[in-house]
Amino acid sequence: MPMRSGRAPVPLRGAKEARDAVTLARLLRGTITPLRGDEVLALLEPHRPRLVPKPVNPLGAMLGQPQGRLLEALLRPTAPIILDVLLPRLRDHLIDRVVHNKSTAEDGLPGALEVATALRALVALLRGAGRGAVLSVVSAIEADARADADRLVRGETSAAEDDPAGATAGAMDGLAHALLRFEARRLMLETLGATVALRDVVYQSRRLTRHALRRAAEAMDGFGADRGIKALHASLATLASVDGLLVVALRNLDDQEEHREEANAFVEPADRKAMNDCLSAAWRLSDTLFDLVGKAANGGDLDELLFEALLRQLRSLHQFCTDLDHAGRPAVLDTLERRLAERSRALAGIAGERLVGILLARPADPAKARRLLARGQSLAQLLYDMGQDGDELEALALRLVVARDALNHAAA
Repeated sequence: MPMRSGRAPVPLRGAKEARDAVTLARLLRGTITPLRGDEVLALLEPHRPRLVPKPVNPLGAMLGQPQGRLLEALLRPTAPIILDVLLPRLRDHLIDRVVHNKSTAEDGLPGALEVATALRALVALLRGAGRGAVLSVVSAIEADARADADRLVRGETSAAEDDPAGATAGAMDGLAHALLRFEARRLMLETLGATVALRDVVYQSRRLTRHALRRAAEAMDGFGADRGIKALHASLATLASVDGLLVVALRNLDDQEEHREEANAFVEPADRKAMNDCLSAAWRLSDTLFDLVGKAANGGDLDELLFEALLRQLRSLHQFCTDLDHAGRPAVLDTLERRLAERSRALAGIAGERLVGILLARPADPAKARRLLARGQSLAQLLYDMGQDGDELEALALRLVVARDALNHAAA
C-alpha cells in the first residue's frame, strides 16, 4: 500500500461490506425460503443504520407462494440497507482496489471481480435501483485509464525528445505492467456490463501498446545508427526486459485479432504497423550485432564487457522469437529465429578456426589467444542457450579444450 510521508496508510474501504455483499448475492440467487430470509436479515443487521427500523422476516406467512413474490417480499424491507449502505461501500471498495490499487492483509477477502459481480447482481435484483454506484465505478475506471495512458505516452514522448537514446531504458517493464493493469480494467468493465466505457479503455490500451512497440523500435534502431554508449544502453535495457517486451507484443497480437482492420495499398492498420516496425528494427539490430560480434570473434579489438553485452542482446532477441507463442504470430519471427541460430553457428565456426590459427602462428601471441578463448567460451554458451547443441557446438567445444590445454602447457 503506498504511504505518504508522515501519514498512516489509508485503509481499504468496504472490506466487510464486500464479503457480505458476495454472500448476499449468493443467498438471493438460491431458493428463497423463510430460513433463507432469516440468513439474509442476520447478514444485513450489522449494516443497518440506527434510524432504519429492524426488518421482520415476511416469508413465514407466505408459504407456497411463487419464488418471485417471495424474493420481492424479502427485498422490500432490506432494500434501504442495500441501497443506502451496502452499494455505496461496494463502490468505494472497488474504486480503492481498481483505481487506487490499494490492498489489505485481511484473510477471506473476495476478488475484485467477485465483488463487481455481486454489485451488478444486487442492482439487477433491485430493478436498477442503485445503478449510480455502478456508474461511479465505471466512470472512475474510465477516467483513470485515460489519465494513465496520457501520462505514460506523453511522459515517454517528452523523455524521448530530451534523450532519444535513453528514453526506453528501464521503461519496458513499466509499460508492460501498465498494460496488465489495463487488462484488469477491461475485465472489471466487462463484469459490470459497461460496454461504452470498455471501448474507450480498449482504445487507450491499444494506444499504449503501439507506443511501447514504437519505443522499443527506436531504441533498437538507435544503436544501429550511431553505436554509441547511450544507444547501447537503451538497446540493452529494452532487450533485457524481454518478458516485458513479450507482454507488449502479445497484447498487440491480441488487439490485431480482436479488431481486424482491412489493409490496402495506401493504409496499413496501426496495430500491425507498430508490430512490423518493431520486428524490422529487431532484424536491423541483429545485423549490427552480428557485424560487431563477428569482427570480435575474428580477433578484432573490442572491450570484453561490450562483447558480452552484444551476446546478451543476441540471446534476448532469440528468446523473444522463441517465446512469442500466439496464433497470429508473424511469419518473420520464424525467419528471424532461424537466422539468429544460423549466424550464431557460423560465428562459432569462425571463432574456432581463428583460435586454432592464433595458436599455430609464429611468433605465438598468448594474450590474444586467451582473449579469443574467452570469447569462444561465450559463443559456446550462446549456442547452448539457443538450443543449438549440434555439430557446431561440439566442434567449438573441442577446439576450446585443445586451446586451453595448449595455453596451460605453454604457461607451465
